[in-house]
Amino acid sequence: MSRFELALKAFQQAQIAYEDLLAVAAALSLEPEQVLDAARQFLENEYRSGKIGADVYRGLQSAMQDETRIAGDQTKIAPSRVSVQDDETSVVSAPAKSATILPVSPATQTPTLTTESLLQGLDPSQPRAELTVGSTLKSRFVLEELLGVGGMGMVFKATDLRKVEASDKEPFVALKVLNQDFQFNPMALVALQRETKRAQTLSHPNIIKVYDFDRDGTHVFMSMEYLQGRPLSHLIREHVDSGLPFKKAWPIISAMAEALAHAHKKNIVHSDFKPGNVFIGDDGEIRVLDFGIACAIGRSEKDGHDATIFNARSLGAMTPAYASLEQLQNSDPDPRDDIYALACITYELLSGKHPFGRLSAEKAMEVNLQPKPIAQLKRRQWKGLQKALAFRQEDRSANIDEFLTAIGPHTSVYYGLWSTALFIACLIGLNVYWTLSEKNTNTEVVKVAVELSPEQNQKIRDLLELADIHFDVGYLTAPTGSNAFWAYQEVLKIDPYNKAAVDGINKIADTLEQQAWEFYEKNDRSEALKKVQEGLEVNPVHKGLQSLRDKLRFN
Repeated sequence: MSRFELALKAFQQAQIAYEDLLAVAAALSLEPEQVLDAARQFLENEYRSGKIGADVYRGLQSAMQDETRIAGDQTKIAPSRVSVQDDETSVVSAPAKSATILPVSPATQTPTLTTESLLQGLDPSQPRAELTVGSTLKSRFVLEELLGVGGMGMVFKATDLRKVEASDKEPFVALKVLNQDFQFNPMALVALQRETKRAQTLSHPNIIKVYDFDRDGTHVFMSMEYLQGRPLSHLIREHVDSGLPFKKAWPIISAMAEALAHAHKKNIVHSDFKPGNVFIGDDGEIRVLDFGIACAIGRSEKDGHDATIFNARSLGAMTPAYASLEQLQNSDPDPRDDIYALACITYELLSGKHPFGRLSAEKAMEVNLQPKPIAQLKRRQWKGLQKALAFRQEDRSANIDEFLTAIGPHTSVYYGLWSTALFIACLIGLNVYWTLSEKNTNTEVVKVAVELSPEQNQKIRDLLELADIHFDVGYLTAPTGSNAFWAYQEVLKIDPYNKAAVDGINKIADTLEQQAWEFYEKNDRSEALKKVQEGLEVNPVHKGLQSLRDKLRFN
């Protein structure tokens, strides 16, 4: 089964989007005439048998007729008439700012797979076996399902036979395989190799785990963790009329931002951040994907090996609707490129629509297009989002922290009276402990009144609101620095006797006790004990949790 036939079947089973199918059809213009004729015949048969509608049929026919432009030494693929929708990555010719591949001295060479070793034995004239469900790569990965098709290749769900041998309960991985158009392009190979290498350094709960980079015959691929869920782009389409309520959107926004902030701390800019590169797991966890054209800020590696070897932007791969003005002008990478993309996605999440009607930043600036205000945002939040959407880099939010402070449910108020900070800190440990135990004892604690400024009172209100949001979406004690328990602790740092915060902490402990009992009743003692320990970290004197802990230990 050819790549186009595989993609059409996946589209019919709702496994890939129509835009992805169009990209595969457009790429057929690079194939030999007999391959294109076979694809047209297959499309005709599917249409006449009633398996696809007339609109899809005509759109694919039109895409197959499109011409592809090949520029210079670098293979740049740009469908000339297919409309690139939503978050489809466009691969276009970049200005002559060619990357240089420098030789690595023998002293610095490692046994890891390099682009040079990948290219050895890759013969463009060599017959290429089409990958289908059931194919096996490296005698290890058995392809189970086509998950998606993009501009540079396909992504499969695969069974890792080594995991099966080890009796791993989760033997599945995802494989990203370069398509034939890119596998002989050294720049594309470097992009995939760099994606693997950089992603391996980006250990973060909101960034997908990447395992390895390898080749089997003519097939070059990357293995990564298999996720079950859907892309953020699907969620946005479901709420295109009104967008998501802020309470539901905020955990997604903050998770995306934390992932980007982590990459920025490692001097890496994503450079193709878009809804299609954000994945929402069935467990609600958010993952950022596809650092394929991620760019280094200055020297990307501490040892400098990759500092001047590769400039991913020379591939020209980007998504115009989410690319900053500087990206479109081929400027040097900057974290504010990702901030522009993050702001566009945030706007879409909250309104259901792209801030500039999917026009590129360049086009939107030419016509002086301004985004419409979002009714559910406070004035402060709207101004923060506007700043992040600024066309010019110097007018944009400086970093992720500034963006989160502006758009988040709490105000950016500097608080804390330094003259009393040490005094309050000394009180926290003793007073919080006794306050939490009030629920279970009759001990009377002498409370020291704390004078609060108007700014501190406002900060407390904002933190309590944030805690409620985290609690509603199930973020009780994680992720770190963005959960209900953390927010209540921040309140108690300001006001050690705040009743709402104390009650909130007790509510978290009660909820964790209930979850622990549910696992206990299912005879899952290990998970029950984890919940008990998590609850006791929140409230060490919670009698219900203490009792269940003893029950689990001694029964």
